[in-house]
Amino acid sequence: MPPRTVFSCSSCGHQSPKWHGRCPGCGDWNTLVEEKPAAKRRTAAPRAKPVRLADVEAPAVSRLPTGIGELDRVLGGGIVPGSLVLIGGSPGIGKSTLTASALGNLAAAHKVLYVTGEESPAQVKLRAERLGAAALDVPIVAETDLDAVVATIEAERPDVCVIDSVQTLYAPEFTGAPGSVGQVREVAGRLMRVAKELGVATVLVGHVTK
Repeated sequence: MPPRTVFSCSSCGHQSPKWHGRCPGCGDWNTLVEEKPAAKRRTAAPRAKPVRLADVEAPAVSRLPTGIGELDRVLGGGIVPGSLVLIGGSPGIGKSTLTASALGNLAAAHKVLYVTGEESPAQVKLRAERLGAAALDVPIVAETDLDAVVATIEAERPDVCVIDSVQTLYAPEFTGAPGSVGQVREVAGRLMRVAKELGVATVLVGHVTK
């Protein structure tokens, strides 16, 4: 009978049926957190049939320029509708400022949404005031519940959505704390499915602390 919970390492993702003071996978201390194991499929999925790349229909996709030259260059000319982009880096290097500025530029011609989980709307507004009037036109939602965020995206249907940050969101059905390996995996997976199904270009801000 499978265990009701597993213990996942927040550093390397190693899973164990019981708690250890030191992770058997990477050796870090006090990094195992209790989570519910992922549900296993009961029926085999139908076999996918490979298709030659030459036979694949690839419609022309108009990218959404952010107005920030270096960011557009990294993105190949702009954000692709329905794509999922991760902007990662150490805390304090300007990820939030960069994404807020990009949304401000996009807001003139596209519907945008800024989801903040770390800062209050008032704190984000103070940053936007330093960036100029365009950034103040960006709609903002302060939320950390993944279900509420997904419902908001489905209702608003923005062209571009920024999630700042992916470590602050949590799925209520999982027992791990926000930012744990299991929570980040579930949050990113759900947001990716929403991005593909609705055609919402989603930018995830992620902090690299190790």
